[in-house]
Amino acid sequence: MIKSVDKALRLLEILSQSKTPMRLRDIAAASELTRSNAFRMLQTLRDLGYVEQVGDGSQYDLTLKVFEIGARKVASNTLVSSAHPVLQRLSERVSENVMLSVREGLTSVVVDRIESRAFVRTFAHLGARAPLHAVSGGKVLLAWAPEEIIEAMSAKLTGFTEHTITDPDRLMDEIARIRTQGYATAFHEINEAARGVSVPIRSRLGDVAAALSISGPMEDLNDAMIEHFVTELKAHAAQVEQAWPGTGQPSVPLPSNA
Repeated sequence: MIKSVDKALRLLEILSQSKTPMRLRDIAAASELTRSNAFRMLQTLRDLGYVEQVGDGSQYDLTLKVFEIGARKVASNTLVSSAHPVLQRLSERVSENVMLSVREGLTSVVVDRIESRAFVRTFAHLGARAPLHAVSGGKVLLAWAPEEIIEAMSAKLTGFTEHTITDPDRLMDEIARIRTQGYATAFHEINEAARGVSVPIRSRLGDVAAALSISGPMEDLNDAMIEHFVTELKAHAAQVEQAWPGTGQPSVPLPSNA
C-alpha cells in the first residue's frame, strides 16, 4: 500500500462525511495525521482540484470533481441506464423511495434512486453504503453471493439497533428464507425508522447482479402491503432484466452466483 495515497483518500472520505467545511485541526484529528502532514496533503488535493479552501481560507471542503468522476462512472454503467426508466415507473406506483443497489465487497451501494413523491425522510442517498446484513437490498445481494462472501459477512455482523442480525446462525436462517421466498425485508435494522423490501435482479447468465428496493419509514407497513410491494418489485425487476443487455464487463462490480 502506498501510504501517501492512503492518506489522501482518507482525507477525501473525512471531508465527504462532513456536512460543513472543516478546519485543519479537525481534519488532522479525524485522520490521525499531524497538522503539517494534513496541510501538505490538503494543499496537493487543492492543486489537483479535489479540495477548495473556503471562507477566510481556514476551512476546507470538497469540490464537485469527486462527484464528476463518480457520475461519469455511473452514467457509463449499462445496468443503471437500463434500470433508471423502470425505477421511474415503479416510483409512480408506490409512495416510497425506490432504489437500485449492487454489492461491493461486504457492502451494498445505492447506484440509482428515485425520491418518494410523498414527504418521506430519505435514508439512503445516491452512493450510500451499508453492510449487507443490515438492509433489505444488501440481504438480497448476500443471499446469492459466493460462499466466501457469506462467511466473511458472518464474521463481521455489526449491530446498529436491537433488531440488527448479529448472530451467524440467525443470518443463515435469514438467507435460507430469502432464497425460498425470493425477496428480503429489513425492519429497523440499519436505524430505528427505516424499513425496506427488496428483490433480486438477475443477469442473463442467472447471476444476481443487483437489488431493487422500496424503502422508507412505512409506519403502516403490514403483510398485505409487503405482498403488494413484492408483486410490484418482481414485475419491475423483470422489466430491468429484459431491458438490460447484461453482456460484457459491468462498470460496477457485480456478484457472481453462489
